[in-house]
Amino acid sequence: MTKIIITGKSWSWKTTLSDHLEETYSYSIPYNYTTRKPREYNKKDFSEYLFVSRLYFEHLRDSGQLLNWTEFNWNYYWTGAQLYWEDNVFVVDDNWRQDLLNIFPDAITVWVEVDSFTRRKRLFDRGLRGEDLEARMEGASEQMKATDSCYIIDWTAPVEESAKTLIELINEKQWAWKN
Repeated sequence: MTKIIITGKSWSWKTTLSDHLEETYSYSIPYNYTTRKPREYNKKDFSEYLFVSRLYFEHLRDSGQLLNWTEFNWNYYWTGAQLYWEDNVFVVDDNWRQDLLNIFPDAITVWVEVDSFTRRKRLFDRGLRGEDLEARMEGASEQMKATDSCYIIDWTAPVEESAKTLIELINEKQWAWKN
């Protein structure tokens, strides 16, 4: 099965696309880990992470059990090395995208594009206000950009339509590889 690497700015709904690929097209999503504390907005945790201690992270890193990790706002984020080989769709930041492409050079990369107004509204609806909201809008993911090698998904289309288009592109690419 083709590996898919999904990137985009925070709250462009990358995970919504990956969840739809998992539910409808049988792609697998690896567990992501972080040392940050869970966030609760309106009594819901919108996170796709498993929360662990910094000590556990340091143990995994120092014993070579991490293929890749990143630090953001004094917290660590990673996926265990074994999961990279087992799963098929990854939601990652720009640095991880490059690392994954080194491992899976034939992976399909996807950039989820969404306008700032929509992102700001989603963050506000999530419960973020003031400095927290602005930090998410201006954070490291703002530096990320689509590359020439990415398929760009415009989030104004319904997720079902975007996922179907992506699968059609993948099928076309696989057919081209065989010929």
